[in-house]
Amino acid sequence: MANNKSFNIRSILEKEKLRGKNFLDWQRNLQIVLMQEEKEYVLEEAMPEAVGEGVTQAALNRWIDANKDVKCLMLATMSADLKKTFINSDAFTIISDLKKMFQDLARVERFETHRQILETKLKKGEPVSPRALKMIGLIENMSRLDQQFSQEMAVDTILHSLHNRYDQFKLNYSMNSLDKTLTELHGMLKTAEKTLKSDKQDVLMVRGGKFKKSGKKRNAKKGGNKAIPTKQTGAKSEKRKVSQPTSESECFYCKKKGHWKRDCLKLKEDQKNGTFVPSSGTKKK
Repeated sequence: MANNKSFNIRSILEKEKLRGKNFLDWQRNLQIVLMQEEKEYVLEEAMPEAVGEGVTQAALNRWIDANKDVKCLMLATMSADLKKTFINSDAFTIISDLKKMFQDLARVERFETHRQILETKLKKGEPVSPRALKMIGLIENMSRLDQQFSQEMAVDTILHSLHNRYDQFKLNYSMNSLDKTLTELHGMLKTAEKTLKSDKQDVLMVRGGKFKKSGKKRNAKKGGNKAIPTKQTGAKSEKRKVSQPTSESECFYCKKKGHWKRDCLKLKEDQKNGTFVPSSGTKKK
């Protein structure tokens, strides 16, 4: 039964062999296996060279057997090139050299992952779910790279990446001292996004200090409701034309030709002197 249990645990190492960049994952899985088998001490300190102070023959024999077992497990889950490199080394030497070889790569990956976390920002109009999932993945990757984010720090980082339309959501979250997992936070953000979209349709938009008018009102302003002048009929609709006298036109006042009474100089003179006496029979022309 114990052997079957050991075999099942060791299978996590067989799924993906050590190739270099996956060193931290491989090392973590190895530690889990050795913890279950109570052999993790083989990787924590060098094996005693001989029986001596505090080391009995039984303890040394147990160490030798454990070292052989762990070494074979490590070599079996490595790429072919790494096997050739460490075939003659003990387990403690192998893990020490692997750390020197690959920890710099892990540091570079941590730096790049952290940079992406800091630069990831949700833009206005962009759906929140894909961006939140990306942030969660980056934060989980930092944990894999031995740079654990606390739950509070992870939540604060995601909230900080949101644009200012989520300010009320962030304030409510902080004031209510909510303690949610990243998955729960993701669900809350999707709900908040729906609320923001609904509010956007109901709130009046203001541009340049003036309310944005609807399309119908804009069209009316351009001339849709202009008053159409009514057409007048008869003499009032047109300016009356004034006829001019001819050489044969006769003045009804002085009886001379070439002008009409309204233009008669004698009439005007008589009116001025007070000698003009209107006649009821005189035509006004």
